Amino acid sequence: MRRIMVAVSFLVVPGLLFLLNGSSRAGDKNTVSFKADVFPVIEKYCLPCHAEENFNPSELSMDNYDLIMEGGQRGSPIVKGDAKKSLLIMKLGPEPPEGDRMPLNSKKKIKEGKAVWMDEAEVEILSAWIDQGAKKN
Repeated sequence: MRRIMVAVSFLVVPGLLFLLNGSSRAGDKNTVSFKADVFPVIEKYCLPCHAEENFNPSELSMDNYDLIMEGGQRGSPIVKGDAKKSLLIMKLGPEPPEGDRMPLNSKKKIKEGKAVWMDEAEVEILSAWIDQGAKKN
C-alpha cells in the first residue's frame, strides 16, 4: 500500500505544480510565455475586435507583441512589471476606470447574464506575464 501511495505522489504532485504555475512552457514553469501562454488568450478574446484590419475606437491593434506594446489612443495598455497599473488588466475587471469592460458584450447579453468574460485563470496568465516584465518570449 505504501508503494502505491509513493508512486501516486510522484504522479500527482508534478501535475499539481504544473497547474498551479499556470505556464505551458516546458522550461521554467514559473515563466509565462507570450507566444505559448498569452497570445492564445489574446487571440481568443481580443482579436475579434482589436485586429489591425478592424476599426476600433481605441485604435489598439493586438495582432502581435509589437502592436500591443505600441498601444492605441491611450498609449500602451501594458505597464511592464505592474499588472495592477496596466490598462489591459483593469479593462478586464467588472469596473474598468474608463469605457466598457472587455471583451465587449452586448447590453442584452449582460442584462440576461449571458455575457462571456475571461475567466480568472486567463486573467492571471496575462497578469503574471505583465508582472514578469511583459517579455517578447
